[in-house]
Amino acid sequence: MNLSLALAERGFRVLLLDRDNVGYSSRLAGIEDLGLLSSVVDGVESRFFEHFKFKKGFITVVKITGDGPRYDSDVKRVMNEPELRTRFSNLYTNVLKSYPHDYVIVDNASLITFDHDMVRLETTEYLKNYPNMPVRRIYVSNNSKLAVDETLAYISNAESKTTVGKAIGFCINMIAPGMESYAESLLDKALKATNFNLGILIPFFEEVFQYADEMINMPIIPRVRRLAELIVSNPSLDTKIILDK
Repeated sequence: MNLSLALAERGFRVLLLDRDNVGYSSRLAGIEDLGLLSSVVDGVESRFFEHFKFKKGFITVVKITGDGPRYDSDVKRVMNEPELRTRFSNLYTNVLKSYPHDYVIVDNASLITFDHDMVRLETTEYLKNYPNMPVRRIYVSNNSKLAVDETLAYISNAESKTTVGKAIGFCINMIAPGMESYAESLLDKALKATNFNLGILIPFFEEVFQYADEMINMPIIPRVRRLAELIVSNPSLDTKIILDK
């Protein structure tokens, strides 16, 4: 979410896809209705997206999921019932075509992989509309050895299940004061294990921790702002870069 703000601040049109089953990004964007998935299953009209100006650019937030434990059963129904699948496709396509965008940020459910029905459903429909959009992935962990090891195992599993796009970076997020050197060593380990070019260290930023105000009022983390600058200026990321300042 913070990266969406940082890119929009620079004048870009950003699409933020909320595929997390808690709907955090959607809630901060002011979306209170059912997400696209659940509204299709229930056969009801829903305002499952919001579009707003932010600084020099625009952000469109689409609540794909985010309605709690019904997530898996809803996905199965849409995948298995052609009428629901068609409605999902038509509604999603209408939003995608109504709000052109320069960048897409995906807020995924934790530990989800590319063979999950929800990912296959949404990604297939998106790429039908924008087949030439580059796909890049940055994996995020916290600064504990256990979390990094679990994330590395997840990366190995997840990347083996897709041929779409490529993974480019590893981020250690919300680093506690005094733990910077330890986080650097964990990041070095992660980059060697994955051979990613991009490493990111983000210190604890109290202003966004458990943030609950409107999205447009969220402070942009300085290092996330630098990440946005890097994505714009060097999208290929073909050299080793560490964002640590």
